[in-house]
Amino acid sequence: MLNVEYKKILLVEDDDGIREKTATYFSAVNEVVACATLAEAEKEAEKQKFDIVLLDVVLPDGSGLSLMDKLADTPVIICSDLGEDGSILDGFFSGASDYVVKPASLPVLEARMAMRLLGADEANLSMHGLKLSLTRRTASYGRKPLELTSSEFNILAFLMKNSGKFFTAGEIYENVWKMPYLNTTTIKAHLSNLRKKMLSAGADCANLIITEFGRGYAFLSGEEA
Repeated sequence: MLNVEYKKILLVEDDDGIREKTATYFSAVNEVVACATLAEAEKEAEKQKFDIVLLDVVLPDGSGLSLMDKLADTPVIICSDLGEDGSILDGFFSGASDYVVKPASLPVLEARMAMRLLGADEANLSMHGLKLSLTRRTASYGRKPLELTSSEFNILAFLMKNSGKFFTAGEIYENVWKMPYLNTTTIKAHLSNLRKKMLSAGADCANLIITEFGRGYAFLSGEEA
């Protein structure tokens, strides 16, 4: 899981409870400027630069979308209770990087923010012919796409980012899900399915995840290619 840290965040939310909870969560390791109205947000956007913006649409003094022109170079994630296709498309057409329908899990929101803050070099993983796009969440080997579930993708991305290092099933679970491992067979099942899909792309692809008894699982390092 990628974390958002040491960033300047503009939070525009008129619901007092949501604004306070969100600001408290992210201000632990970031600078958060929280606004309840469009007018407040416009003033802050004019006087300082932000790394990312969390923007509500329905505000007491207007639509949050009217702020988009002042945030042209800043990633904006719209957080709104308007979940219809038309509202979501309006958000993207206005230039939003992402759209989250409230209520939203803060850890999930953090992960989505982290994806939008990735630089070009960080947004893609490429090793031994296997390529992952962390922003589009796609995988391919050579010219063949791999249709991975969200969990399979997360596990593969974690192993690739830590290539050459071995992790037990429990360590993979705790690093990917950020939760205590309960000695389930979840990771082994996901890895089994992941390897089958990698095998369908080619035997060499399937061999990129290696297993050693007593050490766990690892993605083949560059030195072993």
